[in-house]
Amino acid sequence: MRLSLIIILLTLSQLTATLSADIVDPQRLLQEKLAELDRTVERRDTYFMRHEHHIDSLKRVAADIRKEGDDRRLFDINHKIYMAYKSFQNDSARLYNNRELEIARRLDDRNLIAKAQCDNLFTYMSRGDFTSAVDVLNATDLTGVTDSLKADFYVEAVRLYSDLSNFTSAAWDDKYATLSRAYSDTVMRYAAPGSYAAQFASNFLDAYKVNTGQRISTYESMLRRSDVPPSVKAMLHSMLGDAFISEGKTDLGLAHKAESAIIDIQEATRETTSKHFLAYELYERGDIDRASRYIHAALEEAEAYNAPQRKAEIGRALSLIESTRYKSVNNQRYTLMALLGGAVILGMLIAAGFIFIRRKNKQLAAGKRTIEEKTAQLSEANQRLTALNQQLNSLNSKLRESVRIKDEYIGYGFNMNSEYIEKIEGIYKLVNRKVTVGQAEELKSLLKMTDIKEEKRKMLQEFDKSFLRLFPTFMEQYRELFPADDDTLDDVDDGIMTPEMRIFALIRLGINDNNNIARFLNYSVNTINTYKTKAKKRSIVPNEEFEERIMHIRSVR
Repeated sequence: MRLSLIIILLTLSQLTATLSADIVDPQRLLQEKLAELDRTVERRDTYFMRHEHHIDSLKRVAADIRKEGDDRRLFDINHKIYMAYKSFQNDSARLYNNRELEIARRLDDRNLIAKAQCDNLFTYMSRGDFTSAVDVLNATDLTGVTDSLKADFYVEAVRLYSDLSNFTSAAWDDKYATLSRAYSDTVMRYAAPGSYAAQFASNFLDAYKVNTGQRISTYESMLRRSDVPPSVKAMLHSMLGDAFISEGKTDLGLAHKAESAIIDIQEATRETTSKHFLAYELYERGDIDRASRYIHAALEEAEAYNAPQRKAEIGRALSLIESTRYKSVNNQRYTLMALLGGAVILGMLIAAGFIFIRRKNKQLAAGKRTIEEKTAQLSEANQRLTALNQQLNSLNSKLRESVRIKDEYIGYGFNMNSEYIEKIEGIYKLVNRKVTVGQAEELKSLLKMTDIKEEKRKMLQEFDKSFLRLFPTFMEQYRELFPADDDTLDDVDDGIMTPEMRIFALIRLGINDNNNIARFLNYSVNTINTYKTKAKKRSIVPNEEFEERIMHIRSVR
């Protein structure tokens, strides 16, 4: 009954899904998604670094819980660390999965054991060790386990045999496809109606029960669910892309593959096939440069994740793409050499003609004057071009500096936000623990000991370090704006700026509004104006040129 209802709903929504797909211009959508993916690939180190900071914070929490000896909480935090490593680094994921299994068996909790075995199944499956994954599937006893956990476990079984079928046959008609469909029926028996597991499994039923259009509708419905995390949405976009491609809507399918790759990078997912798939398809379309960028990114992530099978698959595609790219570069080189040879010959002909004209110009005074006028015009044009080149070089230099400043302060912002969240979390735990045990007076005493000024001082020191990494000669060049006997800068510590220096450091970063500067440094606007006025009066340069001289201080690569 439940299966019939799902099939009816899928059939009714198929028309809506088809119309939605037709409204979008697939080619334009694909180009927009590829451009967004290009930008995301360039920033992927930032996303990976942020994810590593998240894992470090979880490990610190695990260390505290381990000291308390609470095995259930220890299982939960080890599961969270496993989930963080699940698609990020396979060896570490295996390590924390083993810890999950050890704690679950120590607690003799069937549900926790089943949960850990479900993680164990995915860990083997994601690295391409299908034999071990099948062994885990066959050895896991789900007697006494809740229906929802059974459904989750059998969803992984569906994916396992689906991957095995894709690995051995593209027709979805082998024994592994049969097993995948059989486990889909099992999921439907245990999953709650309308749940993610039920929807997912419904798309792996027999083709006569669910066609491609219905699968597309189901995937689109699942992407709209609020209980589906971004990492799972990346997988759904990839599967939706496969479904569209199978229906001949290749551009729309590749757009979903690109969206999958974008989410994978943003969620620090390295166990992925989307970039590999896109690289090969773009190679087939002749977009060799983009294909090369994507396949190299996919290989780096596969090596970091440590998935031997994935590395082998990517390696074969990489060899094919790079071979074609090498031929293309060589062809361009040969073309350039031919053009250069032609230019040399043309130059020689021009030189010969120029000599001939010069000789004739001895007899033709009017022609000589014309040549002189043209030469003067060419000289003026060259001067204008030189001036424009100098302006362009200046703009490029400023742009590179702006990019370095942006990258530095993005990292600075991530670090400061991470430390702030960690401290707030610590305070929250402290307050919760003290309030729970009724130690309110002791809590007041502890809070009085919090030194806000010290935290502010540390924040400013971090700002100084980040700024001086960008402008390591700032303090030295700043001193040059004042008389040699100016004693206000004598006691400045190495690497720590004075309040006055910080004000002009912010101005150098492009923050000119006194209100913004005052809020950042926790001063009043009057104080900011006072510092600026005193500095300009002491300076050896005119007041109106002082800030311009500050802006001329350059960063060093």
